Amino acid sequence: MARQILRNCYIEVNSVDFSDHVSSVEVNVSKDDIDVTNFGGDGREHAHGLQDNNFVINFQQDFAAAEVDATLFPLWFNETEFSVVIRPTSSAVGTTNPEFSGECIMLEYKPLSGSVGELSETSVTFVVQRDSFNRATS
Repeated sequence: MARQILRNCYIEVNSVDFSDHVSSVEVNVSKDDIDVTNFGGDGREHAHGLQDNNFVINFQQDFAAAEVDATLFPLWFNETEFSVVIRPTSSAVGTTNPEFSGECIMLEYKPLSGSVGELSETSVTFVVQRDSFNRATS
């Protein structure tokens, strides 16, 4: 059985490639749990509700032009909707390298975080809007 060791993820936010500024990434997909239990059964019954997907990306902060803060702060401040694209590797999209994407918003941003002598990193949750989440293999 093949195992995936993450070494070369591709991470794009608002058409900017941040692969060289990211130390961790999560693609989270979920649906609301709708209780549809009725008097006809002896236990709970559930149905799938609306999607509630997000991407969590841990950035190594950079305040230079066209880098992390220069891209993320305006997206948060201006309440802009933008695309996020993530692949397990920087190779072309395929069955063994799916691309996860969605139109997102940022509800929270911590531009500066860290202690003395530590790398300044910021973890950002990108909330996927509506039904725009996609998993492509071609």
